[in-house]
Amino acid sequence: MILSTNNPNFRIFMQIGTCVLLILFLNIPLYASSAAFPIRGTVLDINGEPLIGVSVTEKGVNNATSTDNNGQFSLEVANENSILVFSYLGFSELEVSINGRATLNVTLIEDTQALEEVVVIGYGTQSRRNISGSITNVSEEDFNQGVNRTATDLLQGKVAGLTITKGSGDITNEQTIRLRGTSSLTGSSQPFVVIDGVPGLSMNSVAPQDIESISILKDASAAAIYGSRAASGVILITTKKGIESRPMIEYEGYAAVDRVANIPKVLSADQWRDYTSSHDINTEGIDRGANTSWFDEIMRTGVSQSHSLSMSGGGKSSTYRGSFSALDQQGVVRDNSMERYNGRLMFSQRALDDRLNLTFVGAITERNFSPTDTRNFVLAYNMVPVAPVKNDDGTWFDTQEYDQGNPLRNITYNKRDNKNSLFYGNIKADFNITEDFVAGISLLKQRESNDYGEYNDSQTERGRNDQGFAKRETWTADKRLLEATLNYKKIFDEHNFNFLAGYSYEDNYYQKNGAQNRQFVTDFFDYDNLGAGENLRPSDVWSEANMNKLISFFGRVNYVLQDRYTLTASIRRDGSSKFGANHKWGTFPAVSAAWILKEEGFLKDKDFFSDLKLRAGYGVSGNQAGFDPYRSLQLYGKSGQYYDDGKWYNAYQISQNANPNLKWEETSMFNVGIDYSILNNRLSGTIEYYSKETNDLLYTYKVSVPPYLYSDMLANVGSMTNKGIELVINGDIIRKDELVWNASFNLAHNKNRITSLSNDQFTTNSIKTGSAWIRGGSDNTTHIVEEGREVGTFYGWRFISLDSDGKYILDEMVDGKEGLTDEDRTYIGSAQPKLTYGFSSNLSYKNFDFGFFLRGVYGNDLLNFSRMSYATTQWLPGANVLEDALTNGLTDNPKYSSYYIEKGSFLRLDNATLAYNFDTGDVWGIRKFRVYVTGQNLFTITNYTGLDPEVQMSGLDPGVEGREYYPKTRTFSVGVNLSF
Repeated sequence: MILSTNNPNFRIFMQIGTCVLLILFLNIPLYASSAAFPIRGTVLDINGEPLIGVSVTEKGVNNATSTDNNGQFSLEVANENSILVFSYLGFSELEVSINGRATLNVTLIEDTQALEEVVVIGYGTQSRRNISGSITNVSEEDFNQGVNRTATDLLQGKVAGLTITKGSGDITNEQTIRLRGTSSLTGSSQPFVVIDGVPGLSMNSVAPQDIESISILKDASAAAIYGSRAASGVILITTKKGIESRPMIEYEGYAAVDRVANIPKVLSADQWRDYTSSHDINTEGIDRGANTSWFDEIMRTGVSQSHSLSMSGGGKSSTYRGSFSALDQQGVVRDNSMERYNGRLMFSQRALDDRLNLTFVGAITERNFSPTDTRNFVLAYNMVPVAPVKNDDGTWFDTQEYDQGNPLRNITYNKRDNKNSLFYGNIKADFNITEDFVAGISLLKQRESNDYGEYNDSQTERGRNDQGFAKRETWTADKRLLEATLNYKKIFDEHNFNFLAGYSYEDNYYQKNGAQNRQFVTDFFDYDNLGAGENLRPSDVWSEANMNKLISFFGRVNYVLQDRYTLTASIRRDGSSKFGANHKWGTFPAVSAAWILKEEGFLKDKDFFSDLKLRAGYGVSGNQAGFDPYRSLQLYGKSGQYYDDGKWYNAYQISQNANPNLKWEETSMFNVGIDYSILNNRLSGTIEYYSKETNDLLYTYKVSVPPYLYSDMLANVGSMTNKGIELVINGDIIRKDELVWNASFNLAHNKNRITSLSNDQFTTNSIKTGSAWIRGGSDNTTHIVEEGREVGTFYGWRFISLDSDGKYILDEMVDGKEGLTDEDRTYIGSAQPKLTYGFSSNLSYKNFDFGFFLRGVYGNDLLNFSRMSYATTQWLPGANVLEDALTNGLTDNPKYSSYYIEKGSFLRLDNATLAYNFDTGDVWGIRKFRVYVTGQNLFTITNYTGLDPEVQMSGLDPGVEGREYYPKTRTFSVGVNLSF
């Protein structure tokens, strides 16, 4: 549902929502009991987990106790009006008046500004107080609620500068992740992922329910410890572990339903008939008397369920945690589904007088998923609504008109099945040589494989030209990793040193094979018998393999003086087999410093500031992701055939030029930030500025033949910058006995700019990319990459108006000459937003808690490709069109121009959760029992006229709602959290 602020539906929605909230809160029961001097109760954290060892003190009296292993306490107090003080390391102190109650259950809130809060950084942890780089940590209580498939779903909109875009409603699609802007033309701009200290793991290898916290290393001074893979930032995921003397079984489960949020507004049967009748159009042979909504036919209500069970605990010398998760999710399109199973086991054992700590982690993920065939959206747009799904005799109705065919028949008989398996085992040993000197070694083995099967039935629109088409393809990716570290910590009076040195060796092997065939006399076998096809071509069988290695040496030193001045310096030297003979090795240094101003005399006694820290850093990191190995080598490829001695043989010629100077893209970043906390930690946040420059951008350039043997070549040439400001404000607004309210707001601005595309050897004026191919029109590019412009710049004709005949009037004087030509194309918009922002609010009252999350973007443009493709009466009556075609006055063949560029700003209520936490009283040993309802993507406020303003933002042509766009969904879920 997309709402405008002046839309009456929006006002009704807000009125209903306000009434519902009032009813909920007015019906919350108030409990009271007679006064009693003995008081007992339970102390929980915000997740409902019991806190062990909390100090419970009667205020003003030397009378105290602490909570037991179940978080419970009991105490004799002086009178019914006594005040209890609850204090616990890492949590804000809480005072509660008894007010005559015999039982008292309280929730302690973590002090997010606690000076000794430990944050995960690269290859270790560090006190938040002493962090000098730009690092944001998101813990479990701040994660997004509801249906979450991977760690990225938990983070969406939570971190300033981290943009996560879900460009499609397909539940199998990966999100686009950008941290502080796009930083590559050819390579990947996705942040590097590290799980429990193991670099390069897939986010699919861990279930969201197993994640405890996520740290985002934003600037190069923090991320450069990962060297050649950190140019786009680093995401560190920490999973849950067992706790000594605290055995626990946890269950999390939910059931959810998905409904499409916004269906394309094509003509209904009545609208189609009204149009043809009013325009005196003969519809004989077209109108078959049906009333069909083709989008309704291919869509459904998606039903999903998730279950997760874990067991954890430990003793004096060991801890353990094992978990199993199962997710069964249906997309709203009938051919879209996913099943996922995650198993995870962590075991840690101490030995040799606790000097040796051995940790084993084993994980396996199985996914069975079917991505939707987006071709069926094109058919649903074009099929006339007066055609039936099936004929009167029960046979399928179909047609061979252009871009038409029965999409439901496609979905019913065609298949696109993936079976994906990922498993890894990691064993890590840490040995305390001395109290201050620790040696560590980590070994990893990972394998991921995928089996893909595709079949297009010979009777369907997809398969009729091939008379049946089948394909099978499998690939396997293996990773082996060895890392060794030495860590030395020492404190001399006011000097605190921490030294890290390390070595890493990684190799990756990949292999793929596949085959396809067509012209099947029977559709019985699907994709399971390729040999039954009768039209096998020479290119229908393939296989390939590659490998690459990475060897690294790294080091870091942290120095803290007088607990107020921090200096961190790191360096990493990487050697990669991916690059040319002249540039196998690269060096990536970084340095940062922090000054805790609050500890200085001029602020130490000032009550206004609870904490104030200034930090600055500079670092260099690299990018070797997003392109295949062997790109620096001269390769041969098949090129025709030759005849010899009565036989024909395949011929081979140079298909890739050697480039011994090929090397990684290099990103340098300067970052300065202020961390503040004021009013007794009630208001806190961060203000940051960064300037990021990426040099030696990889791109494929045209070259002369000769001297080169092939016409293009991958080379390091260009450069780009990203500069921005980020703001975070956290408010601890209300903290009373039974009412707690906190909120957080983040805002980010990033400006991307291409600064160079050419050098003395490789040149190009611009890169024109994207496709604006439309039925009845020409195939023009949609975007331009050019010096001085940002990635995502739309490039096309400037629209002026429609003439009296409904024809385009386009600006033909851009080049100073009359007559419309390609030279009149110009800059008509940008897909990059000026601002991204998010706002979250969490309110708890007694046993209820309510939270919601808003996020949005401002200042971006979008290409409404669907409107360009289907909003013209040119295609009537033989094909359907959008309702807009009846009112926009357009009669011309579609032309890509600024007419279809729209403002893409939006504000989305992304998530709202209402929960109730039951007072279990430790019945049957139950520690936590929480039930909740969650709504996701509840409404969107925007002026964009398409299906959804959040579209794909990857590649060099972002910001396009394509003509095969899969609409987003609105999700409602009911779930339970249980621990005992």
